[in-house]
Amino acid sequence: MPYQMPNGKWRAKRMINGQVKTKVFPAKREAIAWEVNQSIEAWSAPISTTPTVCLLDFANAYMDFARERFARTTMNCKRIAFRRLFSSIPPDTAPDDITPRMALDMLRKVLRDSGAPNANYARKDLSAAWEWGKRFYGLPRINPFHEVEKFPVDEKPRYVPPESDFWKVYDMADDNDKVLLLFLLHTGARCGEAFRLRWEDIDLQEQKVRLGTRKRAGGGMEYDWIPLTSELQAALAEHKSRTKSLYVFNSQVTGQHFVRRGTFMKALCATAGVKHFGYHAIRHLSATILAYAGLDIPTVQAVLRHKNPNTTAHYIKSLGIQPDKLDSVFSKRRASKVVPFKARAVGT
Repeated sequence: MPYQMPNGKWRAKRMINGQVKTKVFPAKREAIAWEVNQSIEAWSAPISTTPTVCLLDFANAYMDFARERFARTTMNCKRIAFRRLFSSIPPDTAPDDITPRMALDMLRKVLRDSGAPNANYARKDLSAAWEWGKRFYGLPRINPFHEVEKFPVDEKPRYVPPESDFWKVYDMADDNDKVLLLFLLHTGARCGEAFRLRWEDIDLQEQKVRLGTRKRAGGGMEYDWIPLTSELQAALAEHKSRTKSLYVFNSQVTGQHFVRRGTFMKALCATAGVKHFGYHAIRHLSATILAYAGLDIPTVQAVLRHKNPNTTAHYIKSLGIQPDKLDSVFSKRRASKVVPFKARAVGT
């Protein structure tokens, strides 16, 4: 028997000799009439040429693909997006039946339940999944999630601590964690890039470090070599003499690299008596220090590796960032007079 879909239309379904066909009608009586009129003689096309794909089949296929390409945190975001989709639209719904209006209603529900940022994240992830489905699963050319405009979001200024607060926190850390904090400040590295760093990624003689990231198009791990300051080079050399682990920054108990240290910075900030800031705030502090020192924007972008892989490689090769260029900014900042600046908000 036909059943009514969320958009009010009726889906007819008929199986003959194991072959299934469905069709959507605006009225129930039309759907019933279609089912009655179906026969094996009318079905000339083999089943392999008329596959039926529901949202759940498509979602599982895309998640299998995403598992091969993306990091765990990205995978979790995509999984949450599909979970939110299925809370509004039944998993057995055919993609052909999804309209921009249905996508809008679904995203509005996320907006009401979880706020505009989460609604925009769901829109982005589901739109990307649909584009993949268009190429490999024959989904309709009109992407219903892309048709929905982004929801307005009030931007929250990112807190960037004064440099003096960073050094107060630095003073509270033990010797091993001091090296980690100095590394984050002098390289502008993301915490994940630092945590998975191996000693083979550091060339102390040539004074450079290789940082890998998946935050690029394609999702594969890509690497950039950036210079080490002389101060950081010396700190890493001493740190290396104290550890036997393959990883530069590791647990003193297990010897394995850190995956996450959710309370580390919070505890240090509390001990130092300063406003809490996280790892990524140190990355922004590095950018602020470089900019206030007068380094040009391409140099700062190259150090932070914010551009796409081709642009980043272009900046690194053409500018030829040298260690002494960074030394002039970071070296002995504690010993010399630090140019004060107030905490300020900068864009991500």
